[in-house]
Order: sequence, then C-alpha cells, then structure tokens
Amino acid sequence: MAHPLIFNIQKFSIHDGAGIRTTVFFKGCPLRCAWCHNPESQSFEAERLHYPERCIGCGQCARGCPAGVYETVGRFYPVDELFAVLMRDRIFFDGSGGGVTLSGGEPMVQDEAYLLALLECLARHGVRVAVDTCGHAPYARFQAIVGLVDTFLYDIKAIDPKLHERYTGVSNDLILDNARRLSKDGARIHVRVPIVPGVNASGAEMARIVHFIQQNVHAEQVNLMPYHRLGQDKGARLSGWQGTLFDEPTPDDMEAIASAWREAGFENVQIGG
Repeated sequence: MAHPLIFNIQKFSIHDGAGIRTTVFFKGCPLRCAWCHNPESQSFEAERLHYPERCIGCGQCARGCPAGVYETVGRFYPVDELFAVLMRDRIFFDGSGGGVTLSGGEPMVQDEAYLLALLECLARHGVRVAVDTCGHAPYARFQAIVGLVDTFLYDIKAIDPKLHERYTGVSNDLILDNARRLSKDGARIHVRVPIVPGVNASGAEMARIVHFIQQNVHAEQVNLMPYHRLGQDKGARLSGWQGTLFDEPTPDDMEAIASAWREAGFENVQIGG
C-alpha cells in the first residue's frame, strides 16, 4: 500500500473525543457519502483545491502561483515526524484529559504497519487516542489495534441496507458486523450518527438505528451530528466532485431526535461533538 497522506492536522480541537485534542485527518475513504463534509478526504491521492477568487492577474501561473490560487491537499508524514508534531501538544492533552484523534477519510484503511507504529509510539508516551471510523475495514485491522485505542468514534449512518448503499456507495453488512464484534471485544465505543433529513432522520430509520445499538453495541456515548452544507464549497473547488444538497435539520429536529434516544434508555446523548 502507498504511503498514507494527511490533509489536515487540527490543533486545539474540543471535538472528536474528550478534552483538548489534536486531530489527524487522513486522505482516503471506502465510502462515498452523498453529504460528505470533507470531500477532499475521499481520494487516497493528493489533489488540488482551486481558489479563483485569489487570482491577482500577475501572469505567473506557469512559474507557480504566488497568490495560492491552487492549494495541494495531502502530504506524507513519516511516523517519527508526525509523532513529533503531535507531541508538541502534550501539555494540552495532559492538562485537559485530551489526546490525539485519528480521522479522515478513514484511518482504518490506511497502511497497517504505519498505523500500528504510530499508535505504539503514542501508547508508549501515555497519549490517549480516539479513532473516528466508518467501520468499513476488515475486522482483523480493528483487532490489531484495539488495545492501543482509548475510544472508537463509530459512525452508524443507516440500518436499511438499500438506503445505506444508495447514499454511501457500499453495503453496511461489514460496518454493522464490526460494530457488534468491537463491542463484544470490550472496546469503548461512542456511536456517532449523522442526521441527514431525507436519508436517516425519519422516525422509522432512526428507530432502526436505536434498536440496533440497543441490541448489539454497548455505547458509552451517542453523538448526533447535524448535517451541514459546508462541504459543498470545498467540493466545488475539487475537480469532478459533486455532492447532494439536503435540508439542514433544525435545532427542534435535533432535540426531538435526541429525546427519542433518551427515551429509549440512552443517558449520554449529545448533539454535535
């Protein structure tokens, strides 16, 4: 497998896990979610974002644009270099109960040796790690790192198989099976559900998701993630990417869905995060 590429290292994040975190966003994902808010994360290859509004008309395009009209997305960090970057934030992790979050794209489909080496380095230095995953990877990959990961932030997008495949491009069989197995293996799991009107925000589909988690996953926390359209701007800057516009859920919509989860017995339900 080619070297994994990273398209962003976000410091001082208060999302995607406990405390203050540094989040590493890998490029490459097996899903093609119609609502993706990081479309630059889908391809495993480096890409260019186009910002025509930055053009100053200097005529230097062939020599390299001084105004940044084109921005390359995706670069390789050797494990030791990435580890050094992350450890600069150690004081914030220790003071807040935070750590490192691996996100994407999809971290679980990156080079296995690279991922394991990075996690082992962080574990040796007592840095807690969360892995944000869509769950679509061979379970052997989860087994190989489960002892090195503090929390899995596990996305469940839909239970209806036709609905899932229509809007993500893949079957959810592997995703749901991995969720069951991770829970049986004692992993700490925070379930994350993107709330997308017209896809999974209906009472019927949300009830299916709630029932699946009740029956199969010990979820320490449930995060309901409201769909937003911010990915459309980035998508427009990528050649050939087209997402689907959905209505954004209202605050009242989100509160009603959160209440349904709480009424089903889930005590730790958060909107966002």
